[in-house]
Amino acid sequence: MHGAFEGADRDRILEDFRNGRAKVLITTNVLARGIDVQSVTMVINYDIPTKGRGDEPDPETYLHRIGRTGRFGRVGVSISFIFDEKSYKALVSIAKQFSKKILPRQFCEEAPLIFPRHRSPIS
Repeated sequence: MHGAFEGADRDRILEDFRNGRAKVLITTNVLARGIDVQSVTMVINYDIPTKGRGDEPDPETYLHRIGRTGRFGRVGVSISFIFDEKSYKALVSIAKQFSKKILPRQFCEEAPLIFPRHRSPIS
């Protein structure tokens, strides 16, 4: 789902997801904020958010994205894919802002970067 969908279409898609008729929801940042679905157990970031169309990492959007999981006291998982040195550095920058550790670069060729399970501070 993305911002070009009509409001009624977005509402229908989101309702299908909330009710369990749709098990997977793929979306742009259009749903990074303002969605409270208790059953979300995993968020996968296919890209690391940046501010505007620039290269500066966007920690606030990242936090809102991963905050879609682990809500209401539940445990959730967020996974972030990196594909080059630029995306790795952006993820490192975001992790530092939130005092989180990620695998050093030399291990990334052998293992994916996975943030530990977390409980969302947002209820």
